[in-house]
Amino acid sequence: MTEQSTAIAPERPRVVFRADGNSRIGLGHVVRSLALAQMLSGESRCVFAIQAPEEGLARQLREVCTEVIVLQEQEVSAQEALYLCEQVLRPTDVVVLDGYRFDTAYQQVIKNHGCALVCLDDIQAYPFVADAVLNVAGGVEKEKYKTAPYTRLLLGPAYALLRPPFLEASRNEREVPEGPLRLLLSLGGADPDNHTLRLARELSKYKSIHTIEVVVGGAYRHLEELQTWLRDLESITLHQNLDADEMCRLMQRCAVAVTSASGVAYEYAAVGGLLYVLQTADNQAGLYSFLTSSGVAQKYKLLKSINPVSIEETFTQQVQEQRRYFDGKSPERLLGEFHRLSRSASLTLRQATEDDLLLIYHWNNAPEVRRQSFNPGPIPLANHQAWFRARLADNNTPIYVAEVQGVPAAQIRFSISGSTATLSYLIDKNYRGKGLGHTVLLKGVEKLKREHPEVALVEGLVQRDNIASVRAFEKAGFAYVAPDPEHPEAYRFVLETGKV
Repeated sequence: MTEQSTAIAPERPRVVFRADGNSRIGLGHVVRSLALAQMLSGESRCVFAIQAPEEGLARQLREVCTEVIVLQEQEVSAQEALYLCEQVLRPTDVVVLDGYRFDTAYQQVIKNHGCALVCLDDIQAYPFVADAVLNVAGGVEKEKYKTAPYTRLLLGPAYALLRPPFLEASRNEREVPEGPLRLLLSLGGADPDNHTLRLARELSKYKSIHTIEVVVGGAYRHLEELQTWLRDLESITLHQNLDADEMCRLMQRCAVAVTSASGVAYEYAAVGGLLYVLQTADNQAGLYSFLTSSGVAQKYKLLKSINPVSIEETFTQQVQEQRRYFDGKSPERLLGEFHRLSRSASLTLRQATEDDLLLIYHWNNAPEVRRQSFNPGPIPLANHQAWFRARLADNNTPIYVAEVQGVPAAQIRFSISGSTATLSYLIDKNYRGKGLGHTVLLKGVEKLKREHPEVALVEGLVQRDNIASVRAFEKAGFAYVAPDPEHPEAYRFVLETGKV
């Protein structure tokens, strides 16, 4: 009888979400974060950290996430970020922040912990040091953002955060629903200013609308007032706390919808139909402008011109415009981005050892590496052995091996002279083109700072045609300076370690 070894599957990457929602501030941040968690949950372990959620909301989070961490209700500040780093976060996590209180200082604490960071945003209120900023509103200009050199901007409906039923609906044909005209009225899960009742009163006067389907969420605080007004109105049906499947089915029955310029507008646009929007909060200005200028939706005040007799042509035109922006492929785009971030987050550095001699020899002797080297000839093994062992014995010439989930993926080495360190790095051929270059540089310099605090300046030389390395140095925040006299044909980059 022979023993059989069972391979242990690598642990799924962890994505930690941090967002808040309740009847006072609304549920928009939590809903869109949860939609992103649903997209990622098949390949990642999703954790949700939230302050004092109501039980119904906590239940929804647990249906998607493997863990829900309930935080005490307190001011959101860098102090909370420190608590998360000490008690919750691992350096290999990808962290998603969604909310207006996660400012630059909060982000910097998360980044300093080593995590990859994504911020969901729609107001461009402060500089971002996140690895990626996701803003699903259309028409946003990149120039409005102040970011770190390495930050990727993921902008527009191509990255729409839609829950599964709405993604599926966006891939299907859409025709005018049969039967009398139904209108959906949904102003978000909380609607603290009670626009729902005001609009319901207005819409109830439209004789062309047979049925109004009013939807409110668990955080809606004006339910009793709304129910009192609805008591004798047979043409209006009230729905509470619909899940995604129920909401999608209701939208599919409604040829017309009136919504706030928020996530619910995107959901109805994904289903398809005559959409009328209004701005109910300051932070909706950008999305309202995009929806009404792109043809995805019309301004609410134009609803009075609706004609049930000739609705089919208008309906078809509206759906065609909506399908231009909502193609059902946003999960694939976002999964690609999170794969890249997970690789970066899982990248760890260790000191090279004697056991790495042949690994680094083969890396350094690879044809592409020799081509980009200032000494392009092949390296004899005996020369490499003498060089490598001398560097291991010298405290001023550290070599670090970068690993992705335990697999060697890159090396970065330094030569320290006084307060200046000169670096050289390379990426294994199997990991090139995956966005790891600037991460190796950033984590390498960070490790160097911890072990050699005397270093104040790091510099590197790059051949001008080595575009990948040039971009990596740029994204890592290195600055161009005057060329090195011995290699005037190469770019020379420098970075003050206090800026990392």
